[in-house]
Amino acid sequence: MDRFLARLMRRMLSLEGRLTRGGFWALALLLGGSFVVLFVFLESALGRGATWLLYPPFFWSAAALLVKRLHDRARSAWWLLVAVIPVLGPLWLFIDLALRAGTPGDNQYGDDPRLVRADYLTVA
Repeated sequence: MDRFLARLMRRMLSLEGRLTRGGFWALALLLGGSFVVLFVFLESALGRGATWLLYPPFFWSAAALLVKRLHDRARSAWWLLVAVIPVLGPLWLFIDLALRAGTPGDNQYGDDPRLVRADYLTVA
């Protein structure tokens, strides 16, 4: 269980490595769901002002997921600046990161995450 949590935290907070499209969706839904639950809990228990504590870790985790997904598409984190272009920037990021497959094989950002746990049989 400790290994699972450590791996989950590394995936949610680290800016290094690559993330598959399925992993991106799963972690994005987990992040969004946990944000909503914590927001409602803090607002009802401590008031609206306490919810401000959630925003920095939420935005950092969201940025980490987006950067890893960009890495899987063989792009640098600077491509996040496309989001400042009204309407088309966020739309392009959504299509590119959430709907398109990553680059096959290894790239400059790491090993192919689809092949990390692959088991190959070598025949001599």
